[in-house]
Order: sequence, then structure tokens, then C-alpha cells
Amino acid sequence: MRLSIVLPAGVLAAIATSSLAATIAVTRVVPTYVTPSASVWNMDSLAACSKPVWPRAALRAEQSGPVTLSYQIGVDGHVVDSAVLQSSGFPLLDEAARQGLLRCTFERKPGGAAAVSEWQRMQYVWSLEGTSGGITPALLSAADAGAIEAQKRLGELAVTAAERLHWTEMAALQGDAASQYRFGGMLQSGSGIAADPAEALVWLRKSAEQGYAPAENMLGVAYFRGVVVPLDYAQAALWYRRAAQHGDASAQLNLGDLLASGRGVDRDDAAANDWFRKAAAQNLPRAQVRLGFRLAHGIGMVRDDAAAVALYRLAAARGDATAQNNLGFAYETGVGVTRDYTEALRLYLLAASQGESYAESGLGGLYEHGWGVTANMAMALKYYHLSASHNNPAGLRQMGVVNEFGRGLVQDPVKALDYYEKAARAGDQRSMQRLALAYGRGELGVAPDPVQAGQWQQKAQTRYTVPPSTYPGP
Repeated sequence: MRLSIVLPAGVLAAIATSSLAATIAVTRVVPTYVTPSASVWNMDSLAACSKPVWPRAALRAEQSGPVTLSYQIGVDGHVVDSAVLQSSGFPLLDEAARQGLLRCTFERKPGGAAAVSEWQRMQYVWSLEGTSGGITPALLSAADAGAIEAQKRLGELAVTAAERLHWTEMAALQGDAASQYRFGGMLQSGSGIAADPAEALVWLRKSAEQGYAPAENMLGVAYFRGVVVPLDYAQAALWYRRAAQHGDASAQLNLGDLLASGRGVDRDDAAANDWFRKAAAQNLPRAQVRLGFRLAHGIGMVRDDAAAVALYRLAAARGDATAQNNLGFAYETGVGVTRDYTEALRLYLLAASQGESYAESGLGGLYEHGWGVTANMAMALKYYHLSASHNNPAGLRQMGVVNEFGRGLVQDPVKALDYYEKAARAGDQRSMQRLALAYGRGELGVAPDPVQAGQWQQKAQTRYTVPPSTYPGP
């Protein structure tokens, strides 16, 4: 469908998107109109307005024709009133065009007179030529007749959440697995319909049982998280495996995580790595980070720092914050790549801008030592504190260090102890070792306590007895 506008003085533009309303009067008396050339408003502003949505009922009936409208521009540039001067002959089209004008906003002409309220008029032509956003009477007719592909297409082209829901539900009710999955997602998120997680799971299961891989994976996520269904790692692994075998990259990653951690399945690092490789080969950044981390630590495979860096680089180029941080750390330490503090700084900044707390701690280290940047303890403390506020183990530990030794602030062993304990509880091995030493010697304001010292030393020694599975979970 071709939509066109005819304006005085040949000005052409678009009208704002609208919704349907009741039938209105065909004519209306309005004050004298101002010509575009005499107006204080720039008539080209209409071009910034989007076109009205063709009413579905009118489109089904193949209604078309020109409608002439008047509209009042208020002193703030917004259209405050509009009316039909000459009808297209179809009330639905008239009202759609009229409501569209009410959503338009005009800008004053540069250097023009003071803003005033004024009336303008225009003609909008609804013409059945070509398509309107890809929606045609034939497509609507096919969807109404039950054609699943037509319903799916209308769901994709829908402007409103309600329309999208309607056509997706129609296709889902006819058994289309992809539509059942999408309909379940709408019920889960409350998109165009009241959220209903239990009903969402019903549709997700319908789709999964037809072998639709994204649904199989999400059903696995439901069992992994205990959403609506009881938490069950074995069931999560079952559905992840089905989706992974059907080629779903997210499921391959999720199954790899379960195999790496031994949840719901026997731990198998070699099998985990195989699934990580499959997901990474599909350019899933998180999988590339997983595989890179395991290569860097030699988990279930021969350690290969250069290969790890290559994987981090791929994921970092796609904006993955963890990859940017890990690649920055490689450049800072010179492991797997030539040391380059400037590049480390750039990557840490990119990752930190996305809230990556390890990168925040990394930036603190660069500023403290003056690596790749002028040394600035105030900036170092800023980033250490930011990282610690996100409960990052490294950031918490560094706040312990600066408080213990009074770097850039007043020395405070009590605060240092508190930060070390928080870092240790967050899994930081070096903080566990410092606490063992403190309790063994009676440092950081605590009395000697051999029992506490032994407990922290034991935790530190067993922290990596089982290699980390690298960020387990979907």
C-alpha cells in the first residue's frame, strides 16, 4: 500500500503513528488557515513524523482514498487539535489519519517570529499500491484462514504488543513449535498479556517436546534455576543435551558448564571442553571466554595461553566485557601476548564501562603503579573502591592492602581485616592466606588464634584443589 500526503505549496511529509478511535464528523469550521510560507513553523517537521498504521479492518476490506484534514499547531509546536474537512469515505481511515496528526510536533523556523498558535490543512492519500510495512490484504486473509506462515509473518510485522501476541498465539494454538516458544516467552515476560510463568512453562514444554532447540534449552534453564518446576540439575542436563545435540549454542555452553562442575552429571572436563568448542565455533562470546579460560588454566587440556588470547580477542571484538577484561589482563601480565600496558588500559576501560568489576580492580592496579598511565593513587583508590562495592574478590583484597599499608589513605588494620574477610568469603585465595597469617601471628588487630589460622590455611590450600569450572550457570 502506498501512503502519500498532499500539502499546500507542495510540501510533502509523513504523519505520526496512530491508533483507531470512533467515527468523527466529516466537516468542521475552523479559523483562517496560515499558508506554509507565512507560518512561523517549519512545515518540513512533518517529515519527522512516522506514518499512521493502516487499520486492519480497513485493510482487509481494501479501503482507500484521500482524506483532507485541518490541524492546529499550539504555541509549543505540538498539534493540539485536528479535524476531517473532507472524508475519504471510510471512517476508519479518516480517524487513523486524524489521530496521527495529533502526535506530530513542529519546530520553529530559524530566526522566525515569536511562536503562535495557527491552523494548517493537508491531504493524506491511502492508496492500495504495493505494501504498507509488508502487510497486505492477501496476507491478512491467509492468516484469518489459518495459514501458520501468514500468522507468523504478521506476528513479526506487528506494531503493537497486542497484535504480536494475537498472531503468535494463533500459530501456537495450531501447534507451530517456534510460535509456542515465542508465546511462552510473552507469557513469561508479560508482553501484551498478564505474566503467567506457570502457563509460560506449559507452552515452552509443548515446543520442547517437538524438538525445538531454543525451547529445549530454556526448559533446561527452568530446571537449573528452579523456576516453576523444582530445581533439578539432572533434568536440566537432559534438556540441555537435547538442545545441544540439535545445535543450540547456548545449550552447548550450558551443558558444558554442568559437565565442568559435575552438577546433574558426572564431572567430565574433556566432554565439557568439547561442548565449549562447539558453542565457541558458533561465535558465542561466552563460550569463547569459557574455552579461553580453561585453555589458560590447562583444565582438561594442555595449557595454551596464546590460544586463550585468540579466543578472548574474538569475544572482546563482539563487546563481551569478561573477554575484554581477560584480554586486558593478558596484556598487563604479558601472558600469551607481548606485554602492553596501554592496550591493557584500553581494554580494562571498555570492560569497566560495562560494569566488569575485575576490570575496575585492574584499572586500580594500573593507576597505582603507573603502568600505561601516569601514577595516580586517588584514581587507583576510586577504582579499587568501585570494584569492592561490587563485591569483587580482587577489589576487596586490594582495599584490604591499601588500608593495611596506608597507601593513599590513613592506615587502618581493622578495616583491612574486614576487607580481607569479605574477599576471602568471596573466594579470594590470597586473602585467605593473609588471614591465616594474621591469625597465626596476631596481626591486623586480632589476637593469635591457631584454630582460626588453621581453618583459613586449609581453605586457601583447597581453594583450587578442584579447578574452577569457569563461571558455571546459564
